[in-house]
Amino acid sequence: MKWISSLLLLPLAAFALPVQKGQTFKVQIPGEYIVTGETVTGETVTGETGKSLLNVKRQLGKNLYLVKASEKSLAAQTGHPNYAYYGNHMENVPNDDLYADQFHHQMIFTNQAWNTTTGSKEIVVAVTDNEFEMDHDDLKGQWWVNQNEIPGNGIDDDNNGYVDDVNGWDFMGQDNDMNDDTGTHGTHVAGIIAAKANNKIGVAGIAPNVKVMPLRWYGSERRWSSAIVAETYHYAVDNGANIITTSYNIDGLADDEAYRDAVRYASANNVLIFNSAGNGSKKNPNRQKVEEIALVCSVKSKDAKKADKKSSFSNYGTGIDVCAPGDPILSTVRGRYLGESRYGELRGTSMAAPAAAAVAALIWSHNPNFSAEEVKQRLFESSDNIDKKNFWHKGLLGAGRINAFKALE
Repeated sequence: MKWISSLLLLPLAAFALPVQKGQTFKVQIPGEYIVTGETVTGETVTGETGKSLLNVKRQLGKNLYLVKASEKSLAAQTGHPNYAYYGNHMENVPNDDLYADQFHHQMIFTNQAWNTTTGSKEIVVAVTDNEFEMDHDDLKGQWWVNQNEIPGNGIDDDNNGYVDDVNGWDFMGQDNDMNDDTGTHGTHVAGIIAAKANNKIGVAGIAPNVKVMPLRWYGSERRWSSAIVAETYHYAVDNGANIITTSYNIDGLADDEAYRDAVRYASANNVLIFNSAGNGSKKNPNRQKVEEIALVCSVKSKDAKKADKKSSFSNYGTGIDVCAPGDPILSTVRGRYLGESRYGELRGTSMAAPAAAAVAALIWSHNPNFSAEEVKQRLFESSDNIDKKNFWHKGLLGAGRINAFKALE
């Protein structure tokens, strides 16, 4: 069988330009309006027109209410939208040059979530991918460190079977050099999760204080195999990863018992696995039969106008668990991949999966005693319903679009 990676698959957008210092912006909180009314009964406000406005979230003052309503409701016609404001005047807005161009942060309310946590260094997200630029300025210090391994001494100090695996392992080259490739997929995924925040350059990850375990499992040296995949997952589990995120096409692996055993091994050891839903515009991809993994579809994330609409390329179906921004996301890239730039936009479910994994990492950071199942349930239950923007895919996009702020409430 020919294995096909869910790598980029779509054109790379031009990297974003730096924002001006002091720039601020706002985005409407979906479905929330501020209305005036004279009487309130339970969750119903009677407006000035005498008609009822339902779904009161809370009273803001005398005759003033915050309500949840549709765009075509009376509340939308007579009330005022409730906006979330962003900019350098706000607490917890990082000083990274390109943060304001990372629209996915606005969509999932990362800024508000950071009032609770920016992640814990004790939470480790293993990324299974094709390359990692370990010395990228926005990723230095963000990598997992094997504390039981002495760097560069040529000895397997911790007796785990891997010599000098200080930050991770290259299962294709069978060494500790995860840089070996000409692509930029893994570097981009790692930045989505944990690019350094508040270092005055580049971008910010969704969970910038968690650690990324880089595991190179795909490349030109060898054929991708069941053994490589199983070994990679076992390494992640055995070396302390809490979460594994995989942005590859596993439709073929879904019928591979060696892979299924590796997934069961992770689940039995309280490790949560995320996987991209796939970029084939396909309903019910074969990978959805692996019930232990969380399948993540992609929604548009360039700007507010089309935000939350299913990406045209994204797979969907009854086995999809949740959606996340992935069309596009601005993150870290290899320097030589885009010339002098070290940042760029990629799009695909490959980008959505690590976004969901990063929010799960925030949940686990805030709730260290949670089990993997509890983390997953909190992620799903806190997601925003996006069926109204996806009429033709209603019920086929999982729990909705991830919301980091609600996940930590």
